[in-house]
Amino acid sequence: TQTMVSAFQYLQILETTSLEASQAKQLLLKASALVKQAIQESREVINSLQPATLRDLGLVATLRQEIRQMEQETRWKIDFKADAIRLPQDVETGLYRIIREAITNARKHADTKRLRIRITSADNRVKVEVRDWGVGFDYNPRDMLGRRSTGLLSMRKRAELLQGACDIQSTTGQGTVVSVEIPFSGRREQHG
Repeated sequence: TQTMVSAFQYLQILETTSLEASQAKQLLLKASALVKQAIQESREVINSLQPATLRDLGLVATLRQEIRQMEQETRWKIDFKADAIRLPQDVETGLYRIIREAITNARKHADTKRLRIRITSADNRVKVEVRDWGVGFDYNPRDMLGRRSTGLLSMRKRAELLQGACDIQSTTGQGTVVSVEIPFSGRREQHG
């Protein structure tokens, strides 16, 4: 929204002010770049809610596809290994959102080009680990109500809603590890 408001302000200036052609072109280019950025941000938000592939192909296939695309776009090295499993839809959706939030946090804050993502299952439990080798931060779970930690709090709450747990370990200069464990009660959904 903020990006769109900025673009709109540039367009309003163009609409209400007499400008030289070069000034008008500069404002138009700025507005165009902001609209392009807003479109990309909107796609990311919509996709992070629940892509159609998640329902149709499952968590592992969806992430594998997104990671390939992300590696091309960002030039990151992402080491992804996952058991070939299908879980109940609510578990897959919750894990998808947690993993996407961990990736988003790494992209925004970690200053790294390397990630490792693991998904394993055993004994009616699925375990996920997302690790980066970025700048890390001084993590204190009691401080999670601050503005910077909204994403961290949402990951923990999503895990709790699925009767699981999310643990976050981070040390300045050594990166961050997000570990999630969710029970799935032995009920695996049948898919097409």
